[in-house]
Amino acid sequence: MDTITKKTWYSGDWKQRNNDQIPYNGIKIEATASYNDSNKLDTVTAILTDYTKDPNGISNTVQLNKTNIWYDIPIPIDETIEPPQLNTKFTIEGIYLNGDLGKLQLCRMTTGIYLRVQFRYGEQYRTREELGFILQFDESISL
Repeated sequence: MDTITKKTWYSGDWKQRNNDQIPYNGIKIEATASYNDSNKLDTVTAILTDYTKDPNGISNTVQLNKTNIWYDIPIPIDETIEPPQLNTKFTIEGIYLNGDLGKLQLCRMTTGIYLRVQFRYGEQYRTREELGFILQFDESISL
């Protein structure tokens, strides 16, 4: 039977209550680590929710199953408009200002496996960068 561990991270501008106008709030990342029958880390599923332009948040999911590989944070599709297109309320993007996507990585260190982030978000001309190691997961667990 698989075992899971859940952790949550909030950006530095996070508030317990949303603002009344844009930017409503920051970024929340909920990461779920799944361990296999051998109690080894199998995969981490990260749900990134951007509250910058929508008080209910715009979410997308990234599944990471290998260490030391950068995974793109895709921009979700807005299905509420015709034809469906990239959701402009999702502001997470790459740090290089060239249209690249934000990135996530599982990084193996001596103290465990860390979720590493590399992205910027926010209103145009008022973006914030998030770079670094934010959540730690055990490489294996004992039951």
